[in-house]
Amino acid sequence: MATISEEAKKVLENSLGLPYEQLCGLDIHEEIAFVGSKTGKSPKFIHDPRKIGRGNPLLAQGKITTMEEINRKIDALRT
Repeated sequence: MATISEEAKKVLENSLGLPYEQLCGLDIHEEIAFVGSKTGKSPKFIHDPRKIGRGNPLLAQGKITTMEEINRKIDALRT
């Protein structure tokens, strides 16, 4: 499990105005309400299947060479 330093806890507490232990104890609905109260907007979670990340477009277009491709080319030269 990840740990956070005391200095980082104090920074979070000062910027959010909420003790760190209380922040960790919030459930998802309380977190959403807290973010809404701080930003003035309610976060919206849009599940649009068209907005799924498909990776780097340059990689898909073949403009970037991956290490796997380089290794395959080296292996082909060795044989």
